[in-house]
Amino acid sequence: MNVRTTRLENGVVVATESLPNIRSASLGVYLDIGSRDESPATSGLAHFFEHMVFKGTPKHDALEIVKIFEATGGQINAYTSKEQTCFYAKVVDTEVGPGLEMLLEMVLDSHFDPVELEKEKDVIIEEIKGGNDNPEDYVYDLFSQAFFAEHSLGYPIAGSAKTVKGLSREMLFEHQRKAAEAVPVYVVAVGHVDHAEIVDITRKAFGLGPKGRLVLGPQGKAVGKALASRSASRTAARRSTASLAERAAAARPGHIHKPRHLVEKRPVHQVTALLGGPSYAWDHPNRYALLLVNTVLGDGMSSKLFQSVREALGLVYTIYSSPEFLINAGVFAIGFATEPKDIGKATKEINKQLQALRKTGLSKSEIDFAKANLRGSILLGLESSNTRMASLSRRLLYGKSGETIDTILKRLEAVKPADIRLCIRDVFRSRQWASACIVPKRANVSMGRLLDF
Repeated sequence: MNVRTTRLENGVVVATESLPNIRSASLGVYLDIGSRDESPATSGLAHFFEHMVFKGTPKHDALEIVKIFEATGGQINAYTSKEQTCFYAKVVDTEVGPGLEMLLEMVLDSHFDPVELEKEKDVIIEEIKGGNDNPEDYVYDLFSQAFFAEHSLGYPIAGSAKTVKGLSREMLFEHQRKAAEAVPVYVVAVGHVDHAEIVDITRKAFGLGPKGRLVLGPQGKAVGKALASRSASRTAARRSTASLAERAAAARPGHIHKPRHLVEKRPVHQVTALLGGPSYAWDHPNRYALLLVNTVLGDGMSSKLFQSVREALGLVYTIYSSPEFLINAGVFAIGFATEPKDIGKATKEINKQLQALRKTGLSKSEIDFAKANLRGSILLGLESSNTRMASLSRRLLYGKSGETIDTILKRLEAVKPADIRLCIRDVFRSRQWASACIVPKRANVSMGRLLDF
């Protein structure tokens, strides 16, 4: 892979992967700040910021922003997660410069028009209502509350109608300043791109002179354009010698796990359930073993849960498992939906599969299958510049910049049966699991009593 990484003297990291045989590029600006970095009063601020940067800058209004991308067939979008905010685009190779310039202008120079701000609050509240009306969406927020309790990881990413109404223009500017000054920022480009050009555009956006010293490195802290002329001491303070993982660990403490089982009654026909327990954080050495266990247990139509609960018993339409790796925290969850009369049968079969997993682990053929499955998924993902950019950004954000695709494949292949057994012992303990269920008004569900493996 032709990956290059440059850390600017203000700490901003520029990373590119050149794919000279394609005629497009994926561009991303990643802020290492998300919903877990908020307080109860500012819940939803990162997501609100994500929305508001599309509403205009001093140079471009909202329509002009999207036309810069769509006029040549490109796309622009953004997302907020518990730990990051990302602004990304896909463009033809002739539009890499204008596209990246626009992304950086949006993030650094949005002016948060007061009229648009109030209008967008209403839009987000409608988004929240839509999510709350969808059991498959809302059960995730309810489960986060059950699992993380009062910790900020339990906050809904979009906030609530109440917290969104309380967000102000001043908060947006402070968030923009904080994102620029106090947290790592990564500019990532994958496709038919020139590393020097991406570095040059990023330098100009952050107000850096053309002759500043460049330092190679995997991580850094950023300074916004409006902050570039501040004192040298402020700039020096951003040049942390600590690794990204060390800074993240200090700023993002884990939570004290006290599993709860939450049930919310709604005018619905099915029970929608999400249950899970503590698992591994991003930096845990046994993370790859959990990926293999997940592949066999609940990832795909050939998985144990799909084949037993759906195919053999016909109790559900959808059932899946999924790990979520975070800083100083991790969750492994199983989700499904079924008729109220079948919730006991479905949970009993899930218990049976997890009991068997705890007793016998995975066979050699199952481990080999999971390794081949994940290897193939990773290699197929290399066909997409968007997937390559997401992978590269994750490695940077979580302090794994030294990893390559080959390194990841080798670590998957190196997982031993003993690692699998340790993973199963660590993760699958029913007394440590929490749950969230959305149920019909007349249904009575007690998942805490049903879970037993």
